[in-house]
Amino acid sequence: MPKRIYDETIAHHPHDGLIKRIFTIRETAAVELQHVLPASLCAQLDWDSLTVEPTSFIDASLRPRTTDILYSIALKGAEVRVSVYVVLEHQSTPDAAMAARFLVYVGRFYERYLREHAGTKTVPMVVPVLLYQGPSGWTLPRRLSAMLDVPAELGDAFPSPIELVFAVDDLSESLLDEQVTRDQLARDRWRARAEMARSLLWLARRPEVAIGERAAALGRLLDFIAETWGPVAVEPFLTYFVAAFEPESPLRGILVEAVLEETRLMYATIREQLIAEGESRGLVQGKAEGKAEGKAEGKAEGKAELLLDLMRMRGLATTDEQRAKIHACKDEALLGRWFERAVTATHVTEVFEG
Repeated sequence: MPKRIYDETIAHHPHDGLIKRIFTIRETAAVELQHVLPASLCAQLDWDSLTVEPTSFIDASLRPRTTDILYSIALKGAEVRVSVYVVLEHQSTPDAAMAARFLVYVGRFYERYLREHAGTKTVPMVVPVLLYQGPSGWTLPRRLSAMLDVPAELGDAFPSPIELVFAVDDLSESLLDEQVTRDQLARDRWRARAEMARSLLWLARRPEVAIGERAAALGRLLDFIAETWGPVAVEPFLTYFVAAFEPESPLRGILVEAVLEETRLMYATIREQLIAEGESRGLVQGKAEGKAEGKAEGKAEGKAELLLDLMRMRGLATTDEQRAKIHACKDEALLGRWFERAVTATHVTEVFEG
């Protein structure tokens, strides 16, 4: 069996895994934050001091749908640090309660901060940022006050003492100029790496988009990343592409045709390994179940169990009827299609569509 080269975390949690892999790199995080935060704030931050903090404030039940990353940045010429909290929302529909959820996350940050800094008279600034991967731009309120369920006259008489405002990057705007050249990429290599992740996340929710400069630039970006950092840097992007894009996606053909031979071979290897692993695990599971129950369930039953394991792992709750439907299916090709959809589905109904 060939040496495993794909990223296992991204293979099983594509969106969450790619974000954590790329935007916990300090340099790519700086590119993203400088893109989404107000210029007036960015001008006051010491970007060389940017630190990725190893902490999480998301409820376990939300983790299949969100990614939280906490950064701290020092103000220029001061010891004060600004905590920038970043949450990736990769559901297919926007969340109207996002401001209230951010308030909970920020509250947890302050709860921990006060616990660790007993007697403090000040707390750091927190700037919430939403990296939104939905199929359309963010159109919902970005302020907590805009979603309060009170009559206007009550709000005027007693304004809410609590306000929260968050910034949004809906990934629709490229970080690079149109018809970007290799010289431009070389001048800002970390921007190229950040944009590769942003473009893949944006295109993954838009299966109909197969043309345009952003899609066409994928090959150039991948080859540049491979030449600049080597195969290890390319692996997360290729793994995400295999895991997050449907096999019939025209973008697969565009990518394979655009990249250099070495990148193309790496893509083919990752794809073959993931397919082989799925089939192998399905067969083993099928045999294990057959032995435990005293009968040969076969390869299809093994794939059914693998599919159910994946859905449980990704928080896709199934009904008794849906589980029975999966167990009753003996069509390995159909089970394979359901498995591929379950890798990226945000709701269980998406697995069985079509």
